[in-house]
Amino acid sequence: MSDIPDWGASPQQSLHQEALKAPGSQPTTGQLSQCPSSASLLTCTSSSLVINKPKILLMGLSKSGKTSVRHVIFHKMSANETQFLESTLKIDKIDISNKSFLDFQLWDFPGKLDLAHLRDKDDIAMIEKIFADARVLIFVIDPMEEKLSYAIDRLHNTITEAYKVSAKIKVEVFLHKSDSMNEDQKVENIRELTHRIRKKLVVSGLQDKMYTNFRTTSIYDHSIFEAMSIVCQQLLENVLPPFENILNAFVGSNKMEKAFIFDLHPKIFIATDSTPFDMPAYELCCDMLDLIADMGCIYQDYEGGEDRAAFSTCSVVTLNDSILHLKQINRNLALVCIQQAQPDTACIQGILDYNFQQLKNGIHEVLKVANF
Repeated sequence: MSDIPDWGASPQQSLHQEALKAPGSQPTTGQLSQCPSSASLLTCTSSSLVINKPKILLMGLSKSGKTSVRHVIFHKMSANETQFLESTLKIDKIDISNKSFLDFQLWDFPGKLDLAHLRDKDDIAMIEKIFADARVLIFVIDPMEEKLSYAIDRLHNTITEAYKVSAKIKVEVFLHKSDSMNEDQKVENIRELTHRIRKKLVVSGLQDKMYTNFRTTSIYDHSIFEAMSIVCQQLLENVLPPFENILNAFVGSNKMEKAFIFDLHPKIFIATDSTPFDMPAYELCCDMLDLIADMGCIYQDYEGGEDRAAFSTCSVVTLNDSILHLKQINRNLALVCIQQAQPDTACIQGILDYNFQQLKNGIHEVLKVANF
């Protein structure tokens, strides 16, 4: 997004005065990037973005891993490659609607942007523009970093500023880089951080006024995809209950263990049935999506540039006699479900196909009524 200018401040300027630069210019030697905050903050939006789309805000301190989260999920970058990413020096505004069922903007903020300083500079209009149309605020914290207390203070200040604009914004706190911790450390860290943050919210009177949730995540396993799936589901409140009811009926009719509806491009599940969430089952489904994506690359239609529909329906038998079914609903959505192998599995395939067609019709009807 080269038309979004970088931020910086020369040594002669105050810490929060923005350097005026041409779109796409880079910080020059001698400029500082402590905190971006000028009145042109929101004028650097890419022309490809649509105003008034729902927004998800991605915030956190520098080196907390928030930009890595964005690249792993929405840009298909491997976790190992993220170590070469540079720090975010500008607001990166990404339109997620391309090749995806989901339709929103993701704003990735520089780690050194402190909204409290914007208010100190009377940039209240700027804060209102940042949180305008925002549905979810994701704040990424590295529990092992030295500046943990500062990160907690920044989170508290950010929640306070968000509440002044809209109390409907939901806050999701990602306790990131959990791959470096064992299960006991994860439990202890989330307990301690939750207590410290909620204590600050109690003092400021926001403990019951802002929805705040905490999750442990890592880009080296499927936990980040699970967390982002739950975040994105909050943008689909009008279709989520019907989807869940349809999946419940499908699971009950076909004796499935678990079923998910996935958005194929970002590998995010937008709905699941009401049975308890099972992480190993979810990981199996994600692995199947990866397998199908790799196979799809082999059978790509190079003339039209589109993948063939050869894998719109697929079944895989695992070592523990579970059957993974993938059935494509439309261009962007697919049903992935797990079923225990049975002696008469071949006989009930026709029933499964019929029930899937009913599920597909139901999903299409819900999307039509909801104007998706």
